[in-house]
Amino acid sequence: MMTTHSLATAFSDWKNVLGSQYVLADSAELAPYRQNVSGLDRDIPAVLLPATAGDVSAIVRIANTHVIPLHPVSGGRNWGLGSRLPVTTGTVVVDLRRMNRIRDVCIRHHYAVVEPGVTQGQLHRYLGERNLPLLLNVTGSGLDASIIGNALERGIGYFSSRADCLSSLEIVLGAGSMLRTGSGHFPAADTPYLYRHGIGPSIDGLFAQSNYGIVTAAAVDLIPKPEAQCAMLCRVDNDSSLAALIDSLAILVKGGVIRSVVHIGNWERSEITLGPLVHRFLAKHNGAGPETTKNEIRKILATGGFGAWSAVAGLMGSSAQMRVMRGEIRRAIRGVAALRFVTDRSLAVAAGICRKLAFVPGMKRRLALLHAIQPLYGLTKGIPTDAALESVYWPVEGLPDTEVTNPDQSRSGLLYCVPFLPLDGNSVLVAVAMIRDICDSHNFAPYVTFNVVDSKALEAVISLAFDRREGGRSSAAHACIDALTEAFIQAGFPPYRVGIQSMARIVKEDDTFWQTVKGLKAVLDPNNIISPGRYNLV
Repeated sequence: MMTTHSLATAFSDWKNVLGSQYVLADSAELAPYRQNVSGLDRDIPAVLLPATAGDVSAIVRIANTHVIPLHPVSGGRNWGLGSRLPVTTGTVVVDLRRMNRIRDVCIRHHYAVVEPGVTQGQLHRYLGERNLPLLLNVTGSGLDASIIGNALERGIGYFSSRADCLSSLEIVLGAGSMLRTGSGHFPAADTPYLYRHGIGPSIDGLFAQSNYGIVTAAAVDLIPKPEAQCAMLCRVDNDSSLAALIDSLAILVKGGVIRSVVHIGNWERSEITLGPLVHRFLAKHNGAGPETTKNEIRKILATGGFGAWSAVAGLMGSSAQMRVMRGEIRRAIRGVAALRFVTDRSLAVAAGICRKLAFVPGMKRRLALLHAIQPLYGLTKGIPTDAALESVYWPVEGLPDTEVTNPDQSRSGLLYCVPFLPLDGNSVLVAVAMIRDICDSHNFAPYVTFNVVDSKALEAVISLAFDRREGGRSSAAHACIDALTEAFIQAGFPPYRVGIQSMARIVKEDDTFWQTVKGLKAVLDPNNIISPGRYNLV
């Protein structure tokens, strides 16, 4: 059991390993770790910043000696689900951001071996600076989001599930020993990053959404840069048409025509995502105030092709394949949704025309929309951006005076509910009705995206925005998320991720699954050192 004496002794031991500047215990140093966009509160006794896997092993061994719990974070950008906070109060945070080495990149077999502090912005820059013909499966969560951290949470990228892109994990187990999965534990193995399962039980999956150890490196699949790319954009104007769109997209995904994730957002999501970017452009060029531009923005989005539900997906392949894909998509979507394709060339031509005709009424507004679309279009090409972070602030505080790249440091609140659904239109309509009813009853606007992940299922991303300074709104938002989570479970659509405050709603003592998860904890982390209570009974 942790005591004041044991913690003080551990501090001394950790300082000997890391250096005193990398053991944070002052209240001012710890304050940023406690701040979080979800409005949660946890006591954090200290933060440790290791630089190597050896440092992590030493930290964990010391924690075992003094029975002090540790909670690892990679970038701490788990916004809306807990940020950098542990599940249980009194847990020491292990911040892995100094472990930011890109150990290897293989062009031929298109993978990179990275440490947990490597961000998607960093890896993208690395590939670009060396002109390597590879793309990253990016998310919209910002340049500083950790690749490994997001993958271990089973985040969804613009091309596939991130968890499916990991292999050959290097892990410091809860007892302090080092484990390498796949064939990585064979010293002379030439294939640890090529065939993820290796020989014997395939255990990579044990370390996603678990608390058995600290991942210190992994291989992440990259995408060979294609000959041609474009984005598919389409929209429908009501919920009944949304069901038909989902069913049409399902046919295209099942037939292999669309091989990336399709993102389908409601009007509210489109407005908070594109609105801030349009606003910045108009404010810069027109000098208009925020209320004026907010009114204009709705008109700009509506006339620019965004409807009740708008979908985007990246397409890639050879030029010949692209012609076939576009033809197949046109045939499947015809009569169901308004459809267009966007390329680098079409955006450049449209922007050039708008600039030349800027004196014509409405052209500057169209140019503002093109400006807003550009970074989000880039996501479909594997280019990460911070642009979507503006959507966190927009519903609550408009835009900050300066660009803020960490919502935890703002007053804006954010919570998520993320269930998985069958890939069919009727299930989506059931989900939409549930979302509207529950959010209306709690007085929240629902910001919703349905992400078609594969040929069988889609992810629903439901977010709520609130002002964290208003205690009543914060508690109401948590009540709304609890109600959504419970309703989706009862409807047969359980979430695939939950915030740290919701673990007890998911992890049940009488469930054989969670009993098994608990049993594995006793083997891999017998002193219950790593992230107590995280997706586990202990």
